[in-house]
Amino acid sequence: MSGEGARLYGGRWNMVGDAMLYFAQNLSLSLLEIIVHVDYAELPLEYSFIEVEIPDSSIKEIQSIDFIKPKWSTEEAVNQLQMFGSKWLKKSEALAMKVPSAVLHQEHNILINPSHKDFGKLKIIRKDKMDFDPRLLR
Repeated sequence: MSGEGARLYGGRWNMVGDAMLYFAQNLSLSLLEIIVHVDYAELPLEYSFIEVEIPDSSIKEIQSIDFIKPKWSTEEAVNQLQMFGSKWLKKSEALAMKVPSAVLHQEHNILINPSHKDFGKLKIIRKDKMDFDPRLLR
């Protein structure tokens, strides 16, 4: 819950050096996000997940990111998205930001600023093993 992985390696929405937590609105999207980022041969079957509750008032919702050119979900746009997300982190105006998923545009990821003053308002609801059918990895 530190954002250290994103700080070390960067992500779609943050530059290297900026800590960020990446959550998905639902567990199935989390699994899709894992599948597209990890080589099947290296995917352990023992993933865990954390379910958190974030006050609605602490979430900034991005209505449209169509101003990003080329199209925001392409690899060519990642640098612009990283700058956008890192700028949001530095402003520290909201604990979380709701953004569309590049994997499934109709669903959303929730980005969390672990340095935000309201980080303590995150409530951990559940920690559990992600129990999925290994046929997904064929």
